[in-house]
Amino acid sequence: MTYEMEKEILQQPQVLTNLINRYITKENKISFNLPEGIKKLTFIASGSSYHCAGMVAKIFREVANIKASCEYASEFYISKNIFIERQTLYIFISQSGETLDTVESLKKVKADGGKTLCITNCKNSSLWKMCDYKILSEAGEEKSIASTKALIAQLLCMYLVMLEFLDSKGHNISQELKDIKKLPLFVKDFLADTSQIQNAAQKLAKTPNAVILGAKYYYSVAKEGALKIKETSYIDANAYPQGEFLHGHMAVLNNKPLLIAIAVEETKESMEIILSRIFKDYTPQLITISNEDSIFPNGLNIKINTKNNIYNLFASVITFQLLAFKTAIALGRNVDKPLGLKKVVK
Repeated sequence: MTYEMEKEILQQPQVLTNLINRYITKENKISFNLPEGIKKLTFIASGSSYHCAGMVAKIFREVANIKASCEYASEFYISKNIFIERQTLYIFISQSGETLDTVESLKKVKADGGKTLCITNCKNSSLWKMCDYKILSEAGEEKSIASTKALIAQLLCMYLVMLEFLDSKGHNISQELKDIKKLPLFVKDFLADTSQIQNAAQKLAKTPNAVILGAKYYYSVAKEGALKIKETSYIDANAYPQGEFLHGHMAVLNNKPLLIAIAVEETKESMEIILSRIFKDYTPQLITISNEDSIFPNGLNIKINTKNNIYNLFASVITFQLLAFKTAIALGRNVDKPLGLKKVVK
């Protein structure tokens, strides 16, 4: 049987290639129309788009030295006071461009005179028509309920926005652009062998709940992974910042969940310390996602074969897409149309 979710996961290298060809010129410039004088970014989104924003907001702060924050659209639009700032760019992210909470949030910002940018997969949608600045994520139609290729397209668009801000500040981004042009091939190679993820899915399918740990950008990856697993397999998966997990949350391990730990190079050392503390008092089943062969003796390891931080980020997101898909199939779920779910649009 052919599944739309699987097809859309496998289309991601081409989606990335299309975006790179669209937005990086022959002169090695990024062709976005962005406002000048911006000191801060506020991302407003829902679901997977919000998690994507969470990944990139930390990159903006740490790499580009730009203040960036995220708001759930559903919380933002019901807030009484939103305090619009003139040097803030409000970025609205939605696959459809019609997500109800996000559209209503945009109306509030527009009413108070805020500068607005949308990143959407649908030209001429409500977001597209109403925003001052626009970026088409151009992932093509996404038929599966669980967002995959649209999310990856958003992630690349936002990363390119970050590089454009760096370029405007006089930073040399030539190496970053060189790396990003090779991203589609890396993703294609990564998708060519998913046997480790298949083994992990067999373990996950046998547990009613799971805990996912990540730090920095990877906490948002963990949240996105938890959402994907819930959406497709109905397993109760929950994400925690890896350090915060030790402050009381660790007691959930008494319920014997499967533990998934994202331990790529920049967070590996602290994750090893945390896992050592966990295994002193608990013996959970463990899956690690790492760019090394193994980081802990008691676990099944999914290896991402790269030291490039951005490649790691994209591959980690795709790992959870595949893990959720393969787990759902193992459980016999309707992976493209999960029970009770639909995309939230107007």
